[in-house]
Amino acid sequence: MVTFMDQVPAQAKPFRMGLLPDKGAKFGCGTCHVNPAGGGPRSPFGQDYEKVGLKAGDKYTQDLGAVDSDKDGATNDQEFSAGTHPGDPASKPAR
Repeated sequence: MVTFMDQVPAQAKPFRMGLLPDKGAKFGCGTCHVNPAGGGPRSPFGQDYEKVGLKAGDKYTQDLGAVDSDKDGATNDQEFSAGTHPGDPASKPAR
């Protein structure tokens, strides 16, 4: 039997919240998904987590922290530190 694990898309997994800087405390599954309950389309941060975090062994990395996933002018690290949503451009740290 042949499996293609590298071709399986990421799925909503509650354990992944524990891998995030805020442990998913602020936005839960909505950190990575458009639907706050999880599943379905991913937010810009969720898309970047899939591209960067999963390829790095399913973890939040310095490279992922340095990205501005939602293009609001704040890196993902800055967003987590400020308690704002790294996947929502309307949610950004105060300047």
